[in-house]
Amino acid sequence: MRYDNIIWDFDGTLFDTYPPMCRDLQSVMAALGVLLPLEDLLAHFTRSRGEVLDYCAAQAGMDAEAVDRVYRDWVTQHGQPKALPFPHAEEMLRRFQAAGGRNFVFTHRSGSVHDYLAGAGLTGYFQDVVSAGTRFERKPSPAGNLYLLSTHGLDPARTLAVGDRELDMLAAKGAGVDGCRFTPEGEAEEESCARWHIRSFAELAEILELPEEEAR
Repeated sequence: MRYDNIIWDFDGTLFDTYPPMCRDLQSVMAALGVLLPLEDLLAHFTRSRGEVLDYCAAQAGMDAEAVDRVYRDWVTQHGQPKALPFPHAEEMLRRFQAAGGRNFVFTHRSGSVHDYLAGAGLTGYFQDVVSAGTRFERKPSPAGNLYLLSTHGLDPARTLAVGDRELDMLAAKGAGVDGCRFTPEGEAEEESCARWHIRSFAELAEILELPEEEAR
């Protein structure tokens, strides 16, 4: 294989969480008297959570932290949005693990990442799951990636970071590992420091040079 280890982003990479999160945010903003198109929320969210909060705050005449507090209260009352892994995500994880590869996660999401993974039966595919927050700086800081490299003795030259945003690619570059940009809905931004760009996990399997899976 070309790589022995993958450090995965979670939201927008392993799980298709942006649409349900944006639908919840749309409901939150509607309750504040601000009607926003879902496609506008998604366009901002796919670049960064901070950007969509700034956008919502500007439309509502609030500050971003206030919008974030209202949104978090909504999630506390209604629960995390229901979301599923992207098509063929489990197959990708299984094939890579079966070929001797190791999977890791570095995400901005807090403890709910474990609930999503467990609910989809994916927990066993991961060696470690690291969340940004009080322990690590958020991306584009490479802090979480560097922690995984050091803690698990990963060879940077044999490690790939997969994520859907440019900040994931910057975090990969900062840790000295190759980045792979996953954009299932369309083109990546023109300027990117990613080494690879994929729109499906089938393309990732080719990059990894994975052996074909035996019939099950």
